[in-house]
Amino acid sequence: MSSKENEIVIQHQKDLLGVFGSVLDERIGMKHSRYVIDDYFSADESIKPCCGAVPVSAEGIYALWITAEGADPNKRLLYLHGGGYILGSVRGYQGLASYLSRATGASVLLIDYSLAPENKFPAGIEDVKTAFNWMLENGPDGVSSANKTYIAGDSAGGGLSLASTLAIRDEGLTLPDGVIALSPWTELEPTSTSFEENSETDPFLSREGITGMADAYVNSPEDKTNPLASPLFGSFKGFPDLLIQVGSREMLLDDAKRVAQKAEEEGCKVDLQVWDDMVHVWQGYAPFLPEAVEALEAIGNFVNGDK
Repeated sequence: MSSKENEIVIQHQKDLLGVFGSVLDERIGMKHSRYVIDDYFSADESIKPCCGAVPVSAEGIYALWITAEGADPNKRLLYLHGGGYILGSVRGYQGLASYLSRATGASVLLIDYSLAPENKFPAGIEDVKTAFNWMLENGPDGVSSANKTYIAGDSAGGGLSLASTLAIRDEGLTLPDGVIALSPWTELEPTSTSFEENSETDPFLSREGITGMADAYVNSPEDKTNPLASPLFGSFKGFPDLLIQVGSREMLLDDAKRVAQKAEEEGCKVDLQVWDDMVHVWQGYAPFLPEAVEALEAIGNFVNGDK
C-alpha cells in the first residue's frame, strides 16, 4: 500500500491536467503548456531545491550545475528533463536534480536541450552529445576530467538518455559509466499494452497526448522507428549498466519493461525496478513523497556501486 502523500500527488497530477486544457487558443497553447509543465512537481510547498544552481554554457548549451553539499565535482551526471520532447525546462527540474545530487553524491549538469516543434529530431540528440562531451572535461569547479559519468533522464528525457547513449556508442565516443532512465518513453508509437491496461490508473498521460507529442517531434512517420527516436528498436550490445525505474500505475510501464528485456537479452546489465502504485516520474516529488526519497536512494546505490 502506498503512502497517504501519494494520494495527494495523484490528485495534483489530475488537477494539473485540467489546467493544461484551460486555454483553447492554439496561438498561445504551446506557451501555456510550457509554463504549466514547470509546476508538475509542485504538489506540496516542501518540494523545492535543497541546494543552489550555477548557470553555465556547455559548449553553447544553456545548463545548470547543481551540486549538493559534499557532492564530488569529478563524479558527474548529465540530466535530461521530461516533457514529451516539446515541453520542460531546467527551471522545473532544479528540485529533482538537487535531490538526485544529494542521493548520488554526484554533481548534476541539468541541460536545456532543444525542443520540438521548433527543433525537431535529432536536434536533442546532438545537444546531449555536445553537453556530455563537454562534461567529460568540465566540472562545477572548472576545467577538469571526470572520474565517473552518468546520463539520466525521465519520460522523454529517459528515452533521450537511452537514445543518446546509443548514438555515443555508435560513434565510438567515450561512454558514460551508467545510464538511469526514469519512467522512460522508449517507443514513439503508443503500442505497449499498458496504454490500455493502465488508462484508468495513470492520472496524467494519455494515448492522444503521446501521439501528438510524437508527431511534433519527428520529421516523418518513418522517424518513429529510428532507434535514436525510439530506442526500443536499437541494439544494446556494448551498452553501459542500466537502471530503469517505473511506476505500476503508468501507461509507460511496458515501454520500460520491453526495453529492459531487450537490453538484458543483448548482454546489458539491467536493474529494472517497478514501484507499486507509483505515478509518472514520482521521484520528483521528494522530499514530500516517501517513495520518491526511497527511489532516489536506490539510484544512489546504483551510482555508488551497490547495483
